[in-house]
Amino acid sequence: MANPSVDVPRTLGFCTVRSHAEHGYFGGYLILNSHARPLEFHCTLPVKPSRAQEILYGATLADFVCGEQIAKALTSKAKLIPHVLLTDCSAVLALGRVSDLLVAYSPSTANPHNIPGSDESRLKNIKLGEHSLMIMRDDLHAEAKLRELWQQLDVSMDINEPFQRISEALLEAHPIMKAA
Repeated sequence: MANPSVDVPRTLGFCTVRSHAEHGYFGGYLILNSHARPLEFHCTLPVKPSRAQEILYGATLADFVCGEQIAKALTSKAKLIPHVLLTDCSAVLALGRVSDLLVAYSPSTANPHNIPGSDESRLKNIKLGEHSLMIMRDDLHAEAKLRELWQQLDVSMDINEPFQRISEALLEAHPIMKAA
């Protein structure tokens, strides 16, 4: 996957996953420009892990489903590559293992979806101006890349607001989620 170049408009990706007890996991992915205007939106059909997957993946099931399956599928569909992908679901950080995207977790919306996330001891907190983000501790280059890109992007928007947009769009796309 190519890295975004300086000539490409500044973009931020926002990816979230919602859980529904009966239907499984739903993912949404929104790419915004620097003015917080939507450039692309994608969502998934429900993904329901099998009982065998639940047993075999154990505590890593959410990372696998949310990050390696749902987030990977969503970002692969997109035409644009965001400079940074933000998520409000720490399990989506697993995307960094199967993608070249720079992924950061916004803990201020701390797991509002009852999805078990990455073990907090595996995460590193990074303060970027007024924003506090988390990255995988074992990603040695993520902090430097994130700090450099964040400065270039001059992020002044409320980075938690786009997750509300995605949630509402998911409800429109999948009315069965309203029963969750």
